[in-house]
Amino acid sequence: MGRTLFVLHSALTPNAVVDALRSSIDEERWTIFSLSGYRGNRPLLGEVGQNTFRLQKRKYYRNDFAGQFYARFMPEPGGTRIEGYFDALRWAKYFMRIWLGFAVLMGTPIFVRTVIDVVTGSHYMSGDKWVGLLVPPGLVLFGTVLPKVGRLLGKSNERFILEHVQNTLAARIEDVP
Repeated sequence: MGRTLFVLHSALTPNAVVDALRSSIDEERWTIFSLSGYRGNRPLLGEVGQNTFRLQKRKYYRNDFAGQFYARFMPEPGGTRIEGYFDALRWAKYFMRIWLGFAVLMGTPIFVRTVIDVVTGSHYMSGDKWVGLLVPPGLVLFGTVLPKVGRLLGKSNERFILEHVQNTLAARIEDVP
């Protein structure tokens, strides 16, 4: 399943895009004296570079799988072209891959051996058989479903971020097939 690419066109120059974005968001600077964990009170957090930016909605709960808007922009005749997509944090994606790999590598032998014990009546696996039958598939299911649920809970954030970019940069979204 591929990412959805959003293409926006703004009448602002690239330098004006940088200025407008920086003035409309808070930089991601940690603090312990805020409910969201970041300094400031604007609804969006992010960082703006020379020709790229990343935005996320300020949240007062933890959801590392909610989409953040990664975009790059370049000059075009009459303004600026912005291309972006939503994706989860890189470390969250890598962590879930490690989680799933560990769950499969460690859980498969336990699950298979427990099934053999239940079917043949042998006693190679000690303890309750239900643990060996339910926990390994449960860990794999958890590692598969959690990112999807986090992404689903972050869908409204994606709409909010796109609307903010459109309004801040006086941009229109191009229909991409």
